[in-house]
Amino acid sequence: MFENLLKPGQIGKMTVKNRMKYASTTTCICDDTTGEVTDAEIAYLAERAQGSAGIVTTGGGYPHIVGKGYPGQMGLDNDSLIPGLRRLAQAIQANGARAVAQVMHVGRYAHPELAGLDEPPVGPTAMMPKILLYKPCRELTHDEIVELVELHGQASRRVKEAGYDAVELCGVVGYLVSNFLCKWTNKRTDEYGGSLENRARFFLEIIERTRELVGLDYPIIIRLNANDRLADGNSEEEYLEIAKMCEAKGVDAISLTVGWHESDYPAITQEIRPGYWLYLAEKWKKAGIKVPLMMAYRLTRPEIADRAIANGIIDYWEMCRPMMADPYLPLKVIESRPEDIAICPACNFGCFSFWAGIRPGAHLKCTMNPRLEKEWDESYQVKPANEKKKVMVVGGGPAGMEAAMIAAQRGHDVSLYEKSDRLGGQLNYLAKAPFCEEWADVVKYFATQMNKTGVKVNLKRKVTANLIRTEKPDAVIIATGAKPQIPQIPGINRDSAITIFDVLSGKALTGRRVVILGAKAAAIQTADYLASLRKEVTVVTELPRWGRDIPPTNKWGYRLRLRENGVKILRSTKVKEITDTGVVVVTPDGQEQLIEADTVVISTLEADKELERKLAGRTDQVQSVGDCVAPRIVHSAIVEGFLAGNRV
Repeated sequence: MFENLLKPGQIGKMTVKNRMKYASTTTCICDDTTGEVTDAEIAYLAERAQGSAGIVTTGGGYPHIVGKGYPGQMGLDNDSLIPGLRRLAQAIQANGARAVAQVMHVGRYAHPELAGLDEPPVGPTAMMPKILLYKPCRELTHDEIVELVELHGQASRRVKEAGYDAVELCGVVGYLVSNFLCKWTNKRTDEYGGSLENRARFFLEIIERTRELVGLDYPIIIRLNANDRLADGNSEEEYLEIAKMCEAKGVDAISLTVGWHESDYPAITQEIRPGYWLYLAEKWKKAGIKVPLMMAYRLTRPEIADRAIANGIIDYWEMCRPMMADPYLPLKVIESRPEDIAICPACNFGCFSFWAGIRPGAHLKCTMNPRLEKEWDESYQVKPANEKKKVMVVGGGPAGMEAAMIAAQRGHDVSLYEKSDRLGGQLNYLAKAPFCEEWADVVKYFATQMNKTGVKVNLKRKVTANLIRTEKPDAVIIATGAKPQIPQIPGINRDSAITIFDVLSGKALTGRRVVILGAKAAAIQTADYLASLRKEVTVVTELPRWGRDIPPTNKWGYRLRLRENGVKILRSTKVKEITDTGVVVVTPDGQEQLIEADTVVISTLEADKELERKLAGRTDQVQSVGDCVAPRIVHSAIVEGFLAGNRV
């Protein structure tokens, strides 16, 4: 089915069993003080190797402590780390994958305070950051640049000595090397700044020194931006020229990426269609780049990657988020089981680096994979149950489906009851919003797993306490979700007031002018949907910020679209009354204002605890999961469903 992905590959002198590569991901689970590899890091990457990837790449390791950007980032800055690095390489190789370690100095994005250092981050030029998360950087001296070239080379030497099959040099996303390459961040007037050749000099010298230290036959892979998504950044043509310079220096493969943390436009969010960025690799191939090209960045579907390899656009499919969501994705490709792949819906919750981990103790999360960075934890292992039980799951949303799937995988006799005519719960509503159709694929995945794991699905069946008494289950998992919470506002019972469920289910149509009450994710997604239908939308919230439960990188896209479509967001604004002509609000300065509206949409939700209350105290084998505990994000629902299914 995916014969091109299954072909063996060659990178320099290194053979690779297939064309699937787990891409470097900063995991934040190495030792925070020393940068030493931990058992958690080994378990995380070993599972990606068990998943049959041809190549597994470590998270970026810092070659100098001032290049550390994340708590728990891997260190490559001294020889004492080699034994731990070797354990990691051996764990990857023992599971059949080629082990690659990445060298990464984060430059302006560093947080020296994480290492107890009272000094600023560094870059080619002193400048202020565009993102408040980061600090002003100071300009590197000429001698420091020369030293950093050597430190990158020494880090690569350690990678080879630790037994890795190749080294990868990071030159992307706004980290140190890309700071030198980009004219926006490099204003130097010496030989490391100015012309494109001078701006590339730092990276080229790193490649040269690395080659001197690792030898001619050792594969060197580089990661290089093909598009910055910065108004003042490099052009695509400039990056193509840099790629040619790097190829001339003897690199063995190039991984193309897109965007910086500070980019003006997003690169990996849902509005970027799967496979969109392949045009960049195709441009490089047509321009004569001969070394193998690798690419990730919204390349989430095996059929798209397989076709791209068949057409000579790329040589390897890189996966970061797709293999965070499903570490066994390559194995499912090999076994022609694409329907079993847990789809990454590009929600970016917890996997986007600056969202995931500047705080010590914060780790990566994945909506689709509750076990992410818990691979070492016995309580997160799915093992056969000691005793087969009759399990009733009430509710067919993400929490209920996850609970049913895991319980069935463990050998239980599972029945799932859903009061509506289809599975998916609120995900069906979410999939209606612009660029959110991949959530429909998530529903399809879960529905497939219900069938494959033997879960008996009962649609259009409302569960009552009497039904539970009749069925006599050994365990009940309540996943009845959330319901609209009707605020106590004068006029709320008017026919013009409807809920987001009414809108997104198609049960009710709105007028031309719409006011949405509330500004959490559900409200913003509904506003986006209505604006795409050319409605005049105003969002009203008492909070000082909107979209507080939307990941920053996704909020970026919403902000652009809402602005383009004329959506108004009134913050710190209270609703006083709904009238015949609209909504009366009280502005932050205490003034009353009428917002003319044909339709008022209520976005607030509350937990549906009806069944839970009726079963209170009747059995100790009842668990509640998901939004029926409290309305939250999809990740919370799936994690709780997983744990419930694994406990029962």
